[in-house]
Amino acid sequence: MIIQSIFASVLLLAEVFPSFLAVLASVPHHKRRLVKVVIVRSCLFVLTFLFCVFLNFAVANAWVIVQEQDSVAEADTFSAIIEVSQANPFPKASPESQGVSTGALVRLGELVTGFVESEEIVGAELLVIKNRRTVLHEVFGLDAPKSGQPLDKNTIFSIRSMTKPLAGAMAQILIDEGVLKLSDPVSKYLESFDNERSRDITIEHLLTHRSGFPMKSAGRLWSDYSSYQQIREVADYWGEYGPQLFTPGDEYHYADANVDTLGAVIEQAAGESTAQLIERRLFSPLGMSDSITLLAAGDARVSRLAGKNAGGRGRWRQFWRWQGRPYFSFPMFAQGFYSTTVDYARFLQMIMDGGVVNGKQVLSKAAIARMLTPASQTTMPTGFAGLDASYGQLMQLYEKGGHVVAFGHSGSDATYAWAWPEQDLMVLYFTQSRGSITMTRIEAVIDSVLARPIQMEID
Repeated sequence: MIIQSIFASVLLLAEVFPSFLAVLASVPHHKRRLVKVVIVRSCLFVLTFLFCVFLNFAVANAWVIVQEQDSVAEADTFSAIIEVSQANPFPKASPESQGVSTGALVRLGELVTGFVESEEIVGAELLVIKNRRTVLHEVFGLDAPKSGQPLDKNTIFSIRSMTKPLAGAMAQILIDEGVLKLSDPVSKYLESFDNERSRDITIEHLLTHRSGFPMKSAGRLWSDYSSYQQIREVADYWGEYGPQLFTPGDEYHYADANVDTLGAVIEQAAGESTAQLIERRLFSPLGMSDSITLLAAGDARVSRLAGKNAGGRGRWRQFWRWQGRPYFSFPMFAQGFYSTTVDYARFLQMIMDGGVVNGKQVLSKAAIARMLTPASQTTMPTGFAGLDASYGQLMQLYEKGGHVVAFGHSGSDATYAWAWPEQDLMVLYFTQSRGSITMTRIEAVIDSVLARPIQMEID
């Protein structure tokens, strides 16, 4: 627009210039010099003015272009930072820079190497994160017994019961939003619980394993759920079975039935698939892109799945590996998910950060408090000296004198994760060696070389 105005002004000057000459010719000879000076100076003034306008426009336009380029560059840089953060949320650092002894990590690695060499496990991935920095991330052993195929870093593992805290976190989100209440009877959502046996079971009983359900399978065999098509059918089985161990609320008894039922309740209350909710409301904001609720053909991530091994020392066999069909045919919320050490560390970090991820409140502080408040003492063995094992709302807790020192969870395919909030320390030890008995020994070494400073501070 400004360029067009300047061009029009120049054309106007060209048109009126002959008129100026005619006027000059009509002026008496002795006054022509003065009039000529006035005309020339006027033209020069106008041209100078137009030049200044053009120059100002050019500079301003150039500045806008530079600013736009800078903005694009800044946006690209920010996007790059986000991508790097998602790819590597816990950047590497030397142990000493984070106050950790290299010797302590060597001792921990030697322990796991010993487990492999003595055939107490088939293979393992070990991740130690201190102050949000990776100070140890190693793999040990094989994917399958006697296969010669080494286990790869960032393998995706079956995490079995480590699924429970993830399902519990989804329930806590709905409690925060008023969709669920701890005091709600399960029968409010599932008709199969509206009977004399199960009517008194509440959402809180499911979250704390105080329903009275036994630790048994709803299937024909322990992990055979082929007679079911969806989690609602499994929950209906338990509603009809009833709490046969004790009156709901009276005692603690760890049972898969509680969390599979909770998965069906969430789906009914929210009106959306529980698996999709967890992927959208939990995995996505946490960047847990390697966590899977249900295996599916065509998912590129299945190429990174570990095989499942069972047995014991020196007698391991691989009883499942990906061959195009999932181990469970529908999402199981007590034991069905898959994840990596890094992804599960993202989840632990969110809990340590009071439910905040990248500045966004995913879980409320009240929800975190509910998860980490002991509801029952347990008989779970632990290698953490001086700490008592207890259970909150779908979270294993380790406390001293009523103070929760650490939290985490384990899975029956031999995956383990622990977090010490006051020490800003996380340790994740994943194997696929169902039947191994290495948990308390690695806990004891972690306790003596890494976690003991916490207990000393509390003492």
